[in-house]
Amino acid sequence: MNKIYKDNDLEKSDVYKDKRGFSIITRSGIEKIQARNEIAVSFEVVKAELDNCIIKATSLIKDGDDWIPKMETFGSATKDNCRQPFRIEIAEKRALARVIIKTMNYTETLGEDEIKHQSKVINK
Repeated sequence: MNKIYKDNDLEKSDVYKDKRGFSIITRSGIEKIQARNEIAVSFEVVKAELDNCIIKATSLIKDGDDWIPKMETFGSATKDNCRQPFRIEIAEKRALARVIIKTMNYTETLGEDEIKHQSKVINK
């Protein structure tokens, strides 16, 4: 985690260690990593319903003058994993965090929105 922290000019408020052994990167940290590594992200709405939103995120890396797709993943927000009424925005945040983490090949690292859901599931 120290390498991720240093390589991306992250601050203390951008990352924290969970007691279960993995690191959590906040939204600000994800956006700093994205900017620092010049990762573009495109989004596609897969499903946008009141109780179920799914967003596909594709990361793109610059290769000369071209942007090359690198990684693709999804973020979702349903009535079961999101208490917020603005589910499409939550699904987008989750998709962004996932695609940046996957593009950078970070392991044992989660985005902040992922862990909020995980905590609710684990603590039930």
